[in-house]
Amino acid sequence: MPEKNREKRGVKAVAGRIFRDLRDYRIGILVFAAYYITVHLVFHAFCPVVLFTGLPCAGCGMTRAFLFLLTGQWERAWRMNPMAVFVLLFLVYCAVMRYALGKKIWGLKSGTAVLCLCLLAVYGYRMTVLFPNRPPYVYTPGNFLEKAVPFYKEILQRLLGI
Repeated sequence: MPEKNREKRGVKAVAGRIFRDLRDYRIGILVFAAYYITVHLVFHAFCPVVLFTGLPCAGCGMTRAFLFLLTGQWERAWRMNPMAVFVLLFLVYCAVMRYALGKKIWGLKSGTAVLCLCLLAVYGYRMTVLFPNRPPYVYTPGNFLEKAVPFYKEILQRLLGI
């Protein structure tokens, strides 16, 4: 293996890339951590869409699906959010390219765009077929709009049948 490739792929190089990214994105990481801790302590939830509207978002169930995937519970992961498989594969690809190989992530923007479009398509289908009777596609009462807008729940009942 040429010397340049060995330097690019060694444990020291991988750790250096990881620590450099952690340093470069530290403010974003800290803001995310603060948000995560705050909403879990105050609202016992995470998703800003659910907290604000009570409606599930395109990513609802993704965290649980990742946990199911990582513990080998493939069917439960698929039922929770079928896009988790594809998102996880894309994240692994990005991590390998960026950290293990030290290369530019080919197709990052287009891959992200395709994943987002697929997430929205799956979301639309699942909202049509599963909402409001199958988790995670359920209405969450006590959300901000329900408390702030007196007729919000009635509007949702007429529009969505909840």
